[in-house]
Amino acid sequence: MHSPNRSLRYGRAGAGSGGMNHVPAQSDIVKPRRFLAFETDFGGWNNILMQLEIMVVLAWITGRTLVLPPAKPFYLLGEAPRLLEDFLDLDALRRQIPVLTADEFVEVVEPDTKVAADEKFYDLMRARGVTPPWNGLENILLFPSDALLMRPELQARLAGPFQAHRRPITLSNELETCDLLYFPMTTEHRMFGVAECFFLFGDEQIERKARTLLRDGIRFRQDIINLAEEAINAPALVGRQFSALHIRRGDFQYAKTRIGASQIRKQVQTLLSPEHPIYIASDEPNGAFLDGFREKFEVVTFNVLPQETVANTPHHWCGIVETLICAAAPGRFVGTRLSTFSARISTIRGHLACTSGGDFEGVDTNLYYTQQPFNTKTDEGLFRRFWRKGVRHVDPVVETEAPWWLSRDPLWARAYQTCWLETDS
Repeated sequence: MHSPNRSLRYGRAGAGSGGMNHVPAQSDIVKPRRFLAFETDFGGWNNILMQLEIMVVLAWITGRTLVLPPAKPFYLLGEAPRLLEDFLDLDALRRQIPVLTADEFVEVVEPDTKVAADEKFYDLMRARGVTPPWNGLENILLFPSDALLMRPELQARLAGPFQAHRRPITLSNELETCDLLYFPMTTEHRMFGVAECFFLFGDEQIERKARTLLRDGIRFRQDIINLAEEAINAPALVGRQFSALHIRRGDFQYAKTRIGASQIRKQVQTLLSPEHPIYIASDEPNGAFLDGFREKFEVVTFNVLPQETVANTPHHWCGIVETLICAAAPGRFVGTRLSTFSARISTIRGHLACTSGGDFEGVDTNLYYTQQPFNTKTDEGLFRRFWRKGVRHVDPVVETEAPWWLSRDPLWARAYQTCWLETDS
């Protein structure tokens, strides 16, 4: 691979940042080794990543070794079993917290086992694990248990428009002291959500360190980053003020977001300049869907990138490579409302923008969408549930200002500025 002209490094791995630093443990007291294990979320890749972020922060604040789950097929990524390590930089995470793979965990706990490691993993979880009665979207964890006394301003986060149904929880003595915390993948115990919204920290500095931990610890494999850097340095994009567009269609369960190409063009026409190319990432199988965009814009898609880059990108990495291309756009990024894929792009974009001296320092991190805000007074289902009187978007195009406890969207549906603005540099 050639050396790229622009780099996707950010945070403490970014340009001029002095390298990676270890996030200090909460206590230097030597304790018996304790573990936190979980089963992979049944949703798509970005849902899996959001679950992992909650698990990482929870392992960190409880002083536990994180145990990564055994391989299983990931939704939309084929039938082959996958590991988190197939996508993520395990060394980067281990620089932040103690981590074992499922195989390593079985070897540590029962080194003489005679059955397959993944089968033994589940046997150990059932026999030894303590499962908290928690759900990532229905609960909110106070840490420590008197967090609301330590920071009274946190009360506002419990009184926001979407908090009435969320029950505050704390770490009981059993959960603090047991050898193994275990989160199975069931609807009841599903820990899908946003780490930023799941934890209420009594110490503001610990809150900042938790964000820093996620920024610096959960990173994609370097060979995936290399492919994305090749893409943004390809002739169609390099040195150009390209913007990026994510159009989620395919199997997306929210029919209100699957609007036509002409509607999308009408929504974004004031956001994107025809003088600059736009990179479009989409799961729309009909290639003619983008023809209307090509009439007005120079459109770049993954399949027109250099043949070597396309050929060297396995199918299960394509989504991540496109995530990074969109995040690196020096122009604007416009995403699909309610898509965790778009939310991940926005978060990485924020980290790139806030890396001093980095290649993408200062890019526009406002939230823009291919759809206008939904008419939540009349729409059925999900959108009706998440509307409250008095919560409005002041600007129908730029939707950045509201913190998560005042956002009108479901908590998992968008990125939050604090994730990249309020961290340790």
